[in-house]
Amino acid sequence: MSIERHEMRCFQAVIEAGGFSRAAERLDMSQSAVSQAIANLEHRLGVTLLQRGTPPQLTEAGLRLMRFVEGSLNEEREALTDIARIKAGELSTLSLALSPAANAKVGVATLKEFCERNPLTRLQVVVAPSREIVLGVAEGRWELGFGPFHHSMPARFALRPCFREVRRLMIARDHPARDALRRDPAGGLRTLPLLTSFLDESVRRAGGERLRDAFASVWEVSHMELRLSLVADGKGVTYLSDLVQDVPDNLVPVEGMPFSNIERQVGAYYLKAQAQSQAAKRFLALCSERWPGTEAS
Repeated sequence: MSIERHEMRCFQAVIEAGGFSRAAERLDMSQSAVSQAIANLEHRLGVTLLQRGTPPQLTEAGLRLMRFVEGSLNEEREALTDIARIKAGELSTLSLALSPAANAKVGVATLKEFCERNPLTRLQVVVAPSREIVLGVAEGRWELGFGPFHHSMPARFALRPCFREVRRLMIARDHPARDALRRDPAGGLRTLPLLTSFLDESVRRAGGERLRDAFASVWEVSHMELRLSLVADGKGVTYLSDLVQDVPDNLVPVEGMPFSNIERQVGAYYLKAQAQSQAAKRFLALCSERWPGTEAS
């Protein structure tokens, strides 16, 4: 058994308007149609809801139904109002995760422009390692990710490329191993740890060997400033994106290896099957404006 929406509206209108004829005027219906709706509702429920009179009076069953009707119709009105505001860009939330390098280069400027265009949209923005962002978007923790595309992005992702970055292998200028690296880069690197937030297992050197095999060990340090500080202090080598502006003065590139520079596409990504929020659509539109000529895949 269920109560139809039009029956709820008729029932509420009769009580609020104080009679069947006034309810019919309010609802733009005939009085007989309103009377029939109430009669059908009473018949289906098996109880009398109204004591007919001027004005009609609620029975005990009618009082209970009235509380339900008021709550349901109020909830419906609030939901429709919220949906209209979301459509207009209000009440929507931009759920976005940025990689540290992307945030350093474009995060502030892009989000400032987004906020100026969408002043009523809420922000839920975090800066996280790129691998964590990929996992978080896949798990639904963030609607959008913005950072470098990994070599094996999930097939269920839609990708919107924006620009390219180059990651350069860096070492401290005064590191005691620099002379050895100049003479024998491959041998020198095998004595040094690589500090990285994440090393994609699919990144391989010529011949199919894993990139991590080129180093003594791999230290996973997700915080970029800490990672750079450790490398500047001579603790190892690291890859540094050319998007990062605040680079320690004593870091210099390690040259002479096929993987000394790694180029990657940077952009936004999201789940293909998930309906995008208005905030996400507006952010992606802004990306298309700032970096035209890119296509989502």
